[in-house]
Amino acid sequence: MAGVGAASLVLQSFAPAPEQRQGTPMNVMDYGAKGDGKTSDTEAIQKALDEAGKVNGTVWFPAGIYRCHELKVPPYVTLLGDPCWIYHCEKRGAVLELDNEDASCLLDITGAFATRIRGMVLNGIPEAKKPIHGIFLNNTEKWSPKEDTVVIDDTKVMNFSGHGVFFRRVWLFIVRHSHFMANKGDGIRLMGWDGFVLDNQFSGNGGNGFGCEEVGATVMFTANRVEWNRGYGLFIYSGDDWNVTGNSFDRNHGAGLYALKASAMTVTGNVFRRCGKDSSYLSEGEHSCQVRLEDCQGVSMTGNACLAGQDDGGQGKFTPQVGFIVRKLSHSIIMGNTLWNGYMDEMLIDQGEHGPSLIIKDNVGCAKKQ
Repeated sequence: MAGVGAASLVLQSFAPAPEQRQGTPMNVMDYGAKGDGKTSDTEAIQKALDEAGKVNGTVWFPAGIYRCHELKVPPYVTLLGDPCWIYHCEKRGAVLELDNEDASCLLDITGAFATRIRGMVLNGIPEAKKPIHGIFLNNTEKWSPKEDTVVIDDTKVMNFSGHGVFFRRVWLFIVRHSHFMANKGDGIRLMGWDGFVLDNQFSGNGGNGFGCEEVGATVMFTANRVEWNRGYGLFIYSGDDWNVTGNSFDRNHGAGLYALKASAMTVTGNVFRRCGKDSSYLSEGEHSCQVRLEDCQGVSMTGNACLAGQDDGGQGKFTPQVGFIVRKLSHSIIMGNTLWNGYMDEMLIDQGEHGPSLIIKDNVGCAKKQ
């Protein structure tokens, strides 16, 4: 037994340090992180990330609450935890919790090409006095020299005073199976292109569920549930090549979808339910609606269904007043949509100023009776 013990000690003395191992995840606790919800773990986590960056590795977060801020993620590094988020804002699983109100973000993924964030929960400080984002890719002045190729998977981002995720000049991204909830800004704010947004929930954010600024283009927005956001469900500004398919837009304060200056876009097979909850502070004013299209070209909107209603439990105002509001469209089709009980007053408000080749026909439905 003594000999076995001695041999064990010899082997341990020559065992590589955690940062030297390749091919297996690096446990963040091996670098001094506590995950006890009290200790500041920023320095320990950053050390683990930096070491993983040397070998294009994975940093593993056991279940716990890691208080931290402005973690700089290196390229080709994965942050990994056991997926453990539920609908409400509970801190379960591997939680990164913001601990500094002077920070700009919790995770800085600027220049972190091919980073993966999987199975994590990110929790912010909703009452912070300035906008702090959960995940921030900040190419303020110029685009990345190559595809960013960011993947966010099975992750929850909640309670940030800014946007849950802010992609500023991103080039290729994938967001799937994740939940963006109760952020003061948008669930996700995009300036960029080449994205897949699949099977997510955008719930109760203070801005849009998913919103674009300056340009948002070449995005497949598919099978998401977008609900109870205080702005629009999906706000598309400028850009082209959007495929908005198979989503549920429910009880957003503004329209479920508002597209402005967009082109070459298809909107197919979506359900718009009870949107326009309170559009009085948005640009459409009291004319709440399910869908708003303005100054767009090459839009095909077919095969969608709309339903008016009020808050859960039979509370609140019945909305929207209008099914669709359209203005300044050209080379577009709005056809074959059904609005049974889909609006309170009018199926469509046409504000005119259209260009050539606009077809609006064969949409069927009726006003909802209270």
